[in-house]
Amino acid sequence: MGYITTLFVRFAYFLDASPSYHRAKEFCRTLLEHQHSRLKFYFDIFMVILVVISVLFLLYEVKNPDGHPYLDTFVQISLIIFVIEYLLRFWIYSDSHKIFLERYDYAINNNLPFSLGRTLLAIVKKKIEYVISPLAIIDLLAILPSYRPLRFLRIFLLFRIFKLFRYARSMKTFTAIITEKKFELFTLAIFASFVIFTGSSAIYIFETNQNPKINTLFDAVYWAIVTMGTVGYGDIVPVTTEGMVVSMILIILGVATLSFLTSIIVSSFQNKLIELKESRLFAEVDKLEDFIVICGYGRVGEVVAKMLHEDGYKLVIIDNDAQKIKLAQQRGLIGIVADASKSRILGELGVDKRASQIICATNSDELNVFITLTARSLSKQIIIIARVIKNTHKKKYFLAGANYAFSADETIGLMGAQYITQPISYAALDEMLTENTGVIFDILPIHEHSCFVNQTVSALDLKEKRLLLFGILRKDELLPFHFNPTPNFELKSYDMLIIMGRKHHINVLRKINDKGSSR
Repeated sequence: MGYITTLFVRFAYFLDASPSYHRAKEFCRTLLEHQHSRLKFYFDIFMVILVVISVLFLLYEVKNPDGHPYLDTFVQISLIIFVIEYLLRFWIYSDSHKIFLERYDYAINNNLPFSLGRTLLAIVKKKIEYVISPLAIIDLLAILPSYRPLRFLRIFLLFRIFKLFRYARSMKTFTAIITEKKFELFTLAIFASFVIFTGSSAIYIFETNQNPKINTLFDAVYWAIVTMGTVGYGDIVPVTTEGMVVSMILIILGVATLSFLTSIIVSSFQNKLIELKESRLFAEVDKLEDFIVICGYGRVGEVVAKMLHEDGYKLVIIDNDAQKIKLAQQRGLIGIVADASKSRILGELGVDKRASQIICATNSDELNVFITLTARSLSKQIIIIARVIKNTHKKKYFLAGANYAFSADETIGLMGAQYITQPISYAALDEMLTENTGVIFDILPIHEHSCFVNQTVSALDLKEKRLLLFGILRKDELLPFHFNPTPNFELKSYDMLIIMGRKHHINVLRKINDKGSSR
């Protein structure tokens, strides 16, 4: 292996192991490409304003060649920003060092000769893919008009307007539709070109020397396009019978072509409406912090969402059933029609960063387990609560990464047995669970800066606050739950107090805990 190849290999490994390099590249990807990034949202607004102002300045310069006191400075600044953006997009389009290392490792592991030239050629080809992409060409043509020596390129200033396609989601949607329907549109374009060529040739043959308005083939092509588009300017009108017949045929074919084109665009937009609504919902989710994701809006999910929503928690509902999501949205919740088991959906919702808990409440053990696996793979910290359909599958949930797993059927069975054996205690518990008495169960976490840390239970003054301590959950012990602890029980950081009482009394204790003052 030659000296130059060794340098390339060392540099590629250096980049691959550099955290700062990866952070910088990920920041640029978030800024330029991440559709649901708040940072990209502000960047897009800035770029739209910059493009519009730069176009206005360039249009002003057309009539005022001497310029404006601030024109030159602004043109140079906008040029620098456009060039930096172009280079950053060129940089993040592909990871050149990964392409290099993949080929190098493959050659070494299989005892094959490593070709530096072919590897560099593969890297260059990947970069050329970006250079020749439509949006990259628009970016380049938007930069060229700023170079004053190249005056003949001023016509390309219009491409700065096309550059807005990058920053508006609706424009991107239209571009995506054109891309998806390129076969149909290409076929339609060939047909339209054939009709225009045939019509212009026929009118040129029939009208030349008869019609003073048609002297060249270009005049005939212009007439054919105007007629086929059913515009009818009236500046060129056939004077021969044959020309009139050609005109009528061309109008009919033009109407048919435009109708076909309209049907393609309209049907594509109808298919994209769901994606547009989904993008808007994802944008709403981007504004949330510490929200709860509920997967499944059936009987259980609906009850859980109702209780959490009434308590002021921020919720995001995911379900495959559009009717259930519509019902959730009517109740003021953010609902998304999607398959929650797909990592892409949970990733775009920010489960790995902004969500605090995820509740798997679908009617299928398989789906709940798969959602649990997906969520746990995205985040090690998120709390996962899963609904168990069959108790025989309960162990699978914990293996998949669930923090808690509950069985609705088991709970109903226990409540039924309690009703038969202890009807009075059941009635009291039912009243508390449904909040008919105003008494509820709640959990109060003792944070590390709370004044209750290293204090005894008696320091809570629960009797004075009209509260009852049901128990304390301490996760770092073999027997984590302490039922009805004594007044001398010492509290520690991250203890979870299970308290029973009225909501406003619990909120008083919660505020004291949050402020760090017990009096």
